Amino acid sequence: MIDSGAGGSGVRRLLVNGEALRLEIEPPPTGGGPKYEPFTSEQAREWLLPQIRSTRADIHMLSDSFRGPDRVYVEAKLIPNYLAPTYYPEALLGFIGAVPVGARADVGQLRTASKVRQSGTRRLILSLDDAALERLEKLVDAPGADRSAQQAFAQIRRLEEVSPPTVSTVLRIGSDHDAAGEQISLWESVLHPRAVRSGEPMPIDDNGLERWVSLVESRGGAVHREFVRRVGGLTFVPIRAASTQVSVLAQFNPLRVLRPMPAIRPRPSFGLRSGSPVTPPAARGAVSDVTTVAVFDGGVHTPDSSGLFPIPVLDLTPEEAEADALDHGTGVTGAVMYGLLKSGEQAPQPPLPVESFRIMPPPYDPGDLDGYWVLDQIKETLAEDRHKLVNLSLGPTLAVEDDMEPNRWTAELDHLAWERDIVFVVAAGNYGNEDQATGLHRVQVPADMANAVSVGACDVPAPDRPWARAPYSSMGPGRPGSRTQPLGVQFGGVDGRLFDVLRVDGSFLEASGTSFSAPVVTHALADLTTRLPRVNSSVLRAFAVHFTERHRAYKARRDELGFGRLPLSFADALDCTPDEVHVLFVDQIARGDTLGYQLPLPRSFPGPVKMSITLAYASPVEPTQPTEYTSASLELTLRPNRNMFRFSPPSGSSDKPRTVDLTSTDARTLLVSGWTSGQEPVTKTLSSSASLNEADLRDAGKWETLRHHRVNFPAGEVDDARIEVRYVARRAGALDGSPTEVPFAILVTVGDPTTSGTLYDEVTTQFAALRPVQRVAGRVRLRGSRSSAWY
Repeated sequence: MIDSGAGGSGVRRLLVNGEALRLEIEPPPTGGGPKYEPFTSEQAREWLLPQIRSTRADIHMLSDSFRGPDRVYVEAKLIPNYLAPTYYPEALLGFIGAVPVGARADVGQLRTASKVRQSGTRRLILSLDDAALERLEKLVDAPGADRSAQQAFAQIRRLEEVSPPTVSTVLRIGSDHDAAGEQISLWESVLHPRAVRSGEPMPIDDNGLERWVSLVESRGGAVHREFVRRVGGLTFVPIRAASTQVSVLAQFNPLRVLRPMPAIRPRPSFGLRSGSPVTPPAARGAVSDVTTVAVFDGGVHTPDSSGLFPIPVLDLTPEEAEADALDHGTGVTGAVMYGLLKSGEQAPQPPLPVESFRIMPPPYDPGDLDGYWVLDQIKETLAEDRHKLVNLSLGPTLAVEDDMEPNRWTAELDHLAWERDIVFVVAAGNYGNEDQATGLHRVQVPADMANAVSVGACDVPAPDRPWARAPYSSMGPGRPGSRTQPLGVQFGGVDGRLFDVLRVDGSFLEASGTSFSAPVVTHALADLTTRLPRVNSSVLRAFAVHFTERHRAYKARRDELGFGRLPLSFADALDCTPDEVHVLFVDQIARGDTLGYQLPLPRSFPGPVKMSITLAYASPVEPTQPTEYTSASLELTLRPNRNMFRFSPPSGSSDKPRTVDLTSTDARTLLVSGWTSGQEPVTKTLSSSASLNEADLRDAGKWETLRHHRVNFPAGEVDDARIEVRYVARRAGALDGSPTEVPFAILVTVGDPTTSGTLYDEVTTQFAALRPVQRVAGRVRLRGSRSSAWY
């Protein structure tokens, strides 16, 4: 049943169907004023020409064993002023015949008319032949008079440097390995794409791969051919080589990166805990079977007669089960099924069916390639498309790094999340106490995913206060497209208040770690799935962020806590007070479109207003472009007052622009005096940055797949407010015109700080298209019927 409103029951439920409030709008004009050009092309020629000649000489010196069969790779560093997709040097690259197949993160000097400062930028990785390098040199030296050459020459001002790859760039031996003085034998090599076809990067061909294999073997190494994997145009190749040989191997021109192979993270240690056992749920089975939750871990101890784990346990590894792996897997699975339990409680009915996949220990000794094997099992299992919610309390021992080189775990799982609409809930890692100067304290792969929910740990569960990050909990920032990492925190146990880890007989072990905070969040999202009429990955991620509890020092602690402390349950979030309304919008948008939605505020409501807005979506990703990792940006604009417009003075006037009510006498006076009004009402800034520079916009979240904003308005400032969503797509860093659609979810909360007690009822009266969510705790799908819940 659907609750038809507040009625006489006094129950006020979260409202869905916000997409019915869509408005017909004219997309506002885009673009700004004239672009500030820090250098002329003639100035750029002075530094580029020697670099290009040196690069040609270096490439000419490469022997066949250190280069691809017919292509070479060079790097072109962009001046930070030209990071935006609109400034991509497409004419230049097309003229010389260079194919952009990737990029690296770098830093450079951002120049404005008044100052110079260091800023992030990127190095384009270009695949080209020897003739293209010759054309580049001739163009820079003497551009010629035809239009194509002139357009190409005009874009050389956007380049700071042209050079071949260097060993120091390719060979990545972390400071932790340096300090340990290890003799590393197993390495992960990553090879560039060979070319791009129909906009998609194509992996290096067999001839190029065989040249790499031959070079490795000629230096006394070996290649694990059975584990060669191709991801997004990149080719991941595990090799064995002596540490003394890798600096030579790193000179292979098609090689993007060579780094030590990370191992799977160690499991936390357990202690015994006394107390009364948990009793099984009163009802058998799950509340709903809309989808099934997958847990990839150490399996579950053989169930006894307690009835707490009546679930399928599938062995993906042929190895014998290990006691500590089973303890870990049982505890994680128990938290997914039941959430946070206390001694002596009766376990609640699991919200969704759960399947446990035993993948630990992997079938390899000494286990160096565990990560590749484990990831393969996860991919193959999820290809069956039966699981839309996945818990990962494991992963490689690898912190996200500022160089942001592509990682196979992150790229593969982000692609799965986008293609199959899966929500991955990922433990952030237990390395928060590690050295911050070297970055070892940061979130562990794959918690840096752009399309997932990454979970850190805090020291107490809600509603206890004060609360803080658990000292071991790994910290942000994450990679571009997901800088706010972890997404949030949940109780994971600390010394003095450890996490109660459920055992198969209902008793407990004690431990701490993000391994256990993550499945508590998975449980909460599974429960939420049963309480909503329809749901998808964007809806769940929007709820996770929108209803986090902000820390009192949330701005200073963003890298520690993400958006805040995640709820133990979303049941209370589905109820509203008389002075607030939660509204869910679910829609999809085509590339280049702008959609507008009226916000649920009654016209008679005078304000003041408190407003929270959360936008969530999944994006395609480009692992070859770590600085441009997410391909989709949904730009969110808030226009709080339909009558407030920006007026610009007549040409030649020294007056400054003004914001004026279009219905006022002042507006009429300005129009008579030659002032012009804007096309659309003025916007309220949601970004944390007022800068229009691309690097600053990225830091402020332009390409993030999750945004959360809280704004307040005094009385009289809000009238017929609306939000707009605009979809911008990029590919390889340039604007992308291919037709795609991106589903998204928006959660909006509007509140009346004066507590007049009428806001919710006025909203439901005026906006009849909005529907309260179901009041029942869940749904059970009839046998043979088709679920419409996950869409």
